[in-house]
Amino acid sequence: MFDDVGLFFDALSDDYTKAIERCFPRYREMLWALVDYLPADRSFGSVLELGCGTGNLSVAIHDAFPKASLRVVDLSQNSLDLCQTRLETCDGFVCEQNDFGTVEYSKGSFDLVVSSIAIHHLDSSAKQSLFKRIHDWLTEDGVLCFADQCAGANEELNTRHMENWKQLSIKAGSSETEWDMWMQHQAECDHHDTLPDQLDWLRDAGFTTIDCPWRFLLWTVIQASK
Repeated sequence: MFDDVGLFFDALSDDYTKAIERCFPRYREMLWALVDYLPADRSFGSVLELGCGTGNLSVAIHDAFPKASLRVVDLSQNSLDLCQTRLETCDGFVCEQNDFGTVEYSKGSFDLVVSSIAIHHLDSSAKQSLFKRIHDWLTEDGVLCFADQCAGANEELNTRHMENWKQLSIKAGSSETEWDMWMQHQAECDHHDTLPDQLDWLRDAGFTTIDCPWRFLLWTVIQASK
């Protein structure tokens, strides 16, 4: 499955930002919320980003914490190459081609772990495993904050989310062909769990302060602290 994900984003990487902004018109607002709602009294020294893509969140994190070391992980080498180019002047910047569903780091390696529209590529069990591993990777007062797609609590809500999402996407310039491309990728590679389930899994992983500071349709920002 992860080979398919990597190949999909290899093919899309040159035009990813324009494509995602057509697909989800509030994409930039979502990234703003992820960064803006990080604890205001913290200065993060070491940051890990899971599924960095072409570096839109990476750049935002570097702008917010220019002195932090930043390690980014992605399956797509094409995307990593673009991310590297955008952050080539960033000291302490490391690109890693890897599967974040299985990657391992030492305990207490990072002050902050972030991700944007990537964790939904893991199924329910793999998400729970990842949350537990991230808890170990974080320092004593570390923070996890990620933006992703969460399923509606029931089929009716989920259907309405999808209908409204498609209307917004078409209005923003997506064609039916492009929409169908995203939906095929979603059917083949995406695993949408509900927000309540993921909040419960974060508690089970050991996180204590957990919130959802922003949500629109399926698109959700979740923050959890140790």
